[in-house]
Amino acid sequence: MTEFKNLTIESLHKLYKQGAVSFLEIINLQIDHIKQVENKIYSLVNFNSEEYLKLSKRHENEVHNQHYINNIPIAVKDLIDIKDLKTEANSESLKNNIAKYDSDVVKILKSNGSFVGMKTNTHEYAYGAVTPPTKNPWNLNSIPGGSSGGSAAAVASGIALGALGSDTAGSIREPAALCSVVGFKPTINLISLKGVVPLAWTLDVVGPITKTVTDCAILFSAISNQYDLEKDINYKKDYKLGILSEYFSPMDKSIKKMYQSALSLIEEKYQCSETSSWNIDEVISTIFLILTAESAAFLEEPIKKNPDLFGGDVKQFVQMGSEFSATEYLNAQRARNLIVKSVDKLFDKFDFLIAPAQLMHPPSPENENVDLDGEELPRDLNLIKPLVLSSLCGYPAISIPFVRNNNSESFSIQIIAKRGSDSDLLDFSRVLEKEFQLKYEYPSNL
Repeated sequence: MTEFKNLTIESLHKLYKQGAVSFLEIINLQIDHIKQVENKIYSLVNFNSEEYLKLSKRHENEVHNQHYINNIPIAVKDLIDIKDLKTEANSESLKNNIAKYDSDVVKILKSNGSFVGMKTNTHEYAYGAVTPPTKNPWNLNSIPGGSSGGSAAAVASGIALGALGSDTAGSIREPAALCSVVGFKPTINLISLKGVVPLAWTLDVVGPITKTVTDCAILFSAISNQYDLEKDINYKKDYKLGILSEYFSPMDKSIKKMYQSALSLIEEKYQCSETSSWNIDEVISTIFLILTAESAAFLEEPIKKNPDLFGGDVKQFVQMGSEFSATEYLNAQRARNLIVKSVDKLFDKFDFLIAPAQLMHPPSPENENVDLDGEELPRDLNLIKPLVLSSLCGYPAISIPFVRNNNSESFSIQIIAKRGSDSDLLDFSRVLEKEFQLKYEYPSNL
């Protein structure tokens, strides 16, 4: 049998069907692997192997739907409630907060047979791009990205076959790209957020992080009950793709070469044209105002009552958000509507939009600025820069590792679809996976 660290959801499903391995054997292999690598990357929170094994035995005795995800262990970001487990959001303010109920997304995973008993680290209240103390499995001196860095690192390191993260302004796709795994942000409001600690309620989305695109489709199917895993995909369809030109620069020189290489491969197969969406600075300023104002509505009072229980970056952003007036917030939402109506028109000409999922290789946690095209620029802003358009507009978007260089550094492309076209986006992503033989790679330095 394939080593646990190299298993995918798809391959484990096949092993189960063949009777080649039992559920509890898989759980014990998973625990063994966690003991080997978790002390290097710190992707999990409140994990206890004995308790995890107890939960798995309880799961084995339950009756489940026979979905592809049946008996597949899935991890979830520590914003997402699992009944009787702690949800702490990496914050002292929620220390020892035990969930009384399963979140809706965990309920549906469990009803489809998945074993959900593992929490992954998050930046405090999902409010950042770093996720301390989690490390990047490909380079232990670099960040995994955030705020779903724990989920991305757990999947990349083989600890989790798949995981759920949350994405408000890139928080699934950014860490997925930096950790060289697949990250998918579904259409806004498609997946229930009940039982998920909020950041900004008109932007928050829950979605999967997986080793492969096919695994992503399986996990999305399990949490949405919308994607048909049995349907035939048209691998010969002639897609029309719009390449978003506003993200060509500034960009790390090495990343730019890899992006150009990826685009050359795609352009050989499909109709591609350069296009532009909206001024990126306006997109950023609009989403920043909405995000910080909505987070202040949730966190301002708790911070006033117990300021010592919150980190400095959370308090700083919430303070900014609390200073915006109702008029400014409503004007930002009006600007959002104008941007959405304008960018929506691109999908009259193109099936999908293509952009980078990253402008840089995984940076160091110490350096708050990065060199892009010879300019010293803010790290965190440029980590999310290519990702915020789809968050603001509510589009489904996926980050897929596409090119790897001789230094084992990878580059991920981002594909964006119109709202409600999640299944079409996953179909096209699976076409690319097959066409270019995209596969998961285990980090060489672990």
